[in-house]
Amino acid sequence: MLRILDRVAMNAGTTDSRIAFATEGGGAWKVWDRFLTVDGKKVYHLGNICQTCEFLFERLDGANTSVNIESAVDALAVGVRTIADPVVADLAGGLPNDDYLVCLSEASPRLVIPGQPDDYFVNEQVALWGINQFWNLPHDPRVPYYRAGEVNLGNGKKLFHLVIPMFPENWLDKKVVSEYVQRFEAGDSPTAVSISLLDIKGPATWQGGEIDPTEHWVLSHFLVDGHHKVCAARQSGRPVRLLNFISFTHGISTRADIEHAVSASVA
Repeated sequence: MLRILDRVAMNAGTTDSRIAFATEGGGAWKVWDRFLTVDGKKVYHLGNICQTCEFLFERLDGANTSVNIESAVDALAVGVRTIADPVVADLAGGLPNDDYLVCLSEASPRLVIPGQPDDYFVNEQVALWGINQFWNLPHDPRVPYYRAGEVNLGNGKKLFHLVIPMFPENWLDKKVVSEYVQRFEAGDSPTAVSISLLDIKGPATWQGGEIDPTEHWVLSHFLVDGHHKVCAARQSGRPVRLLNFISFTHGISTRADIEHAVSASVA
């Protein structure tokens, strides 16, 4: 389970960040599809703005690199223990300008292979929306990702934490992963960094009788740094620290929704 240890709201980032959000229109909609970009290249399709359409993310050709902030590398390797650590401000300066809820959290990541029974898109999404009528297949995110727990919010609402890498584990340097495994086993708390979004989605109608939940709250944590750390945490069975920069403006949710989701995940 992803547990929030501490949090603070802040406006941060720059207009020339390597990371950015982008949108494209469709039909009569000036804004429909959403994207995460790095160095001007689309790295993830973040789905559309429709609240009754299925939640999705899909890795694109540009997703092939981490975004390291050199001044933060050593501090992140040792581990961040408080949201007041100066490294948080250093990291925030490398993100796109936005209003964020910045969270220090711990998660025990569970690797998911697309198409397997524990895949969100095979399991929970199909249960609520059914199979895509055109492809007759569940959605394929085109990358293994991590599940980090769920929270029942009541009233037909459920929160899912997903940790999403820029590239699969088999791209990682095994020696570096092994070094981080040793750090975890020695009691260190290496820290990864994500830019995160809360999307709230639920179909307007559904078939098949009573179902619970009928509304999915998905907090997607896109890793911008710390792929080796998350992999090492999974291998060692130890929780990994995460700095989650949750955007107040780019998810399909309100500020109050985000604060509610985070409060429901507080340790």
